[in-house]
Amino acid sequence: MAKVLVVEDDESLRNLYSKSLKLKNFKVETANDGADALVKVGLFRPDVIILDIFMPELDGIEVLKILKADPEFKKIPILMLTTASEIKTIKECLERGATGYIVKGGSPEDIVKKINNIIGPPE
Repeated sequence: MAKVLVVEDDESLRNLYSKSLKLKNFKVETANDGADALVKVGLFRPDVIILDIFMPELDGIEVLKILKADPEFKKIPILMLTTASEIKTIKECLERGATGYIVKGGSPEDIVKKINNIIGPPE
């Protein structure tokens, strides 16, 4: 079963994404901020990370930099979670090693499709 870490400070979005992924047979762990995400990456060992860009304290760009600089975690695909208006920020994330991005407000099915394209459908 593929493991997904969902990092989102908005509780309602975090729960929506988590529930949608679980219904599609993904094993899901959640984190509500960047610091929590770094701890959970080490404990949960996700196959893919969905990472919100703008969070309090340690934002998604900083988490991305830390993970991509760590030999143990740099190969984990990371999909940045963003709004459609953040084109410059999305470009920066892709240049720093993000695998792709997901626009907030899209359907949970879009997230499932992106994950399946990266790691294949869950077993």
